[in-house]
Amino acid sequence: MSTDETRVPPIVSVVARSDTGKTTFLEALLPALKEKGLRVAVVKHHHHTSSFDTPGKDTHRIAEAGADLVLGISPVQVATFSREAGTGDLDAVIARHCSDYDLVLTEGYKRGDFPKIEVHRAKRSDELLCDFDEMLALVTDSEWDTDVPQFSLSDAEGVAALLTSWLEPTSGASIPMDLQFNVWFENDGEVAASRWRMELLSAVDEHGSITAGAESMGVPYRVAWKRIHEMEERLDEQLLETQTGGTEGGGARLTDVGRDRVDRMRVFCDRADRALHEISRDVFGTAPAT
Repeated sequence: MSTDETRVPPIVSVVARSDTGKTTFLEALLPALKEKGLRVAVVKHHHHTSSFDTPGKDTHRIAEAGADLVLGISPVQVATFSREAGTGDLDAVIARHCSDYDLVLTEGYKRGDFPKIEVHRAKRSDELLCDFDEMLALVTDSEWDTDVPQFSLSDAEGVAALLTSWLEPTSGASIPMDLQFNVWFENDGEVAASRWRMELLSAVDEHGSITAGAESMGVPYRVAWKRIHEMEERLDEQLLETQTGGTEGGGARLTDVGRDRVDRMRVFCDRADRALHEISRDVFGTAPAT
């Protein structure tokens, strides 16, 4: 928890593949959120080493001359350019610049650990960028077998209603809360293993094939295969033994290493769940609803 001086408002990352329509969706979502009385800040991630301010503009020239802060003021806008090193500590940047806002939407940051709204368009890709356990919502023109709330690409109002509900504070510790948390492990900034991915491995082993396991998890075969391949590559371990052919697209079962990984992740998540319930009881005075 943070003090008022360093308050970090709730952060949600809106992610999508390029040319999916993420910015178009944000253009529809922001007015819908504003109508609900929310003050929303948007953080745009700039991957390049150049500054945002365009070279040749007066503001850029003045900043290059040594000004630590440049303000551009017009009848309709105030733009701020401050000279500071880039940082990977997004919480610190948002606390410094966005503490008075109700919600921060980041455009991008798909590898961050913030709740995500993924915008997906079928003609752009038949795969998702995120695992379901990372998502707050899925905005798509397809249907996916998941408990994650799904909205059409034109339903910005529905997403705004979801976010408004998500932001509403509980009115007292006596009201049971449903504790949810995500667990994943990274290797060089890439997801190497997660609770959902281990559940996928377990489903493949239980059903005897990647095709059947993927179907039981509500994801396309290609998505399941890609996630498993990523795990094996990033962990540098063979997790599945596969056999081609057959009516189900070939058989698959966990290797001894894969079974050990799944079992350890299950134990870890169970212990984390119990520990977090205990922490919730200590902090809020009551255990979350189960």
